[in-house]
Amino acid sequence: MKKKLFLLILLFCIILPYTVNADEKYVLKGTVSKIDMVPKELFGSWQVVSELEETNYPKNFKKNTADFWNLRRSGNVIELRNPMTGAIAEVYLNDVSYRDVTFYHTQKDGNYKVTDTVSIKLNVDGTTFTGENTIILEQLIEEDTRYIIKSKKAVYKLYGKKVSGMNIF
Repeated sequence: MKKKLFLLILLFCIILPYTVNADEKYVLKGTVSKIDMVPKELFGSWQVVSELEETNYPKNFKKNTADFWNLRRSGNVIELRNPMTGAIAEVYLNDVSYRDVTFYHTQKDGNYKVTDTVSIKLNVDGTTFTGENTIILEQLIEEDTRYIIKSKKAVYKLYGKKVSGMNIF
C-alpha cells in the first residue's frame, strides 16, 4: 500500500510541471448574441400605422402612414420587408431588453444619407406593439469651397398589430 501511494505521489510530481495552463488569448469565450435575445413574437407580419409627432421639416414627411412589415431572421441578420412599397432592408440591433427592441437601418445614395431607427415595445402576448421611429435625412451640400450638412428629422409614434405567424416569405 505504501509503495502504491509513493508511486502515485511520484507520478503526480512528475506530471504536474507538464500540465497545461491556457494563455488568456487562447481561451474560448462565448456570449449570447443580441439577436438571440429578440423575442420570437417580433418575427412575422405586422400592420403598422404611424403618426408624425415632431419634425424640423414638415414638407418632407407625411403626417400619417400605414405600412405592412414582415420581419424575419436569417442567421444573425434581421430582414424587414414591406410588400406594399417593395422595400427590403437588413436591420441592425442597437439594443434588446426583455420585450423592448431597438434596431436601425442606414442607406446612402450620393450626397444623401438616411438613418431610420425604430424602438418598439411588444405587449405581453406579442400581438401588438407601440414604439417610435426616428428618421434622419442628411444631405451633404457644397457651398462655395466648403461642405455643409443639411439635416432633416422626423419622429413618428408607431402602432403595430400582428397579422400572421413567423413570416410569410
